[in-house]
Amino acid sequence: MITDNATIVSTLELIFKAGFIILAILYFIFSLIVIRQVNLMTQTLITEAAATLKAFSLLHALLSLGVVILFVLLL
Repeated sequence: MITDNATIVSTLELIFKAGFIILAILYFIFSLIVIRQVNLMTQTLITEAAATLKAFSLLHALLSLGVVILFVLLL
């Protein structure tokens, strides 16, 4: 079976694209876990910074979702 360089390069490119998208989705799932942990922490430890921490965790999740969408659209 003879394969040319273009076929090999396109196959590797597809593997890397799929890998980036899968890793971005896993990172988004991690950011959702961070939101849950911050909510549990703010229920247990009541401080003045609770609202700020919740806002930052939500912003983090939204940014990671944006990265997933960006990867899907660009790759």
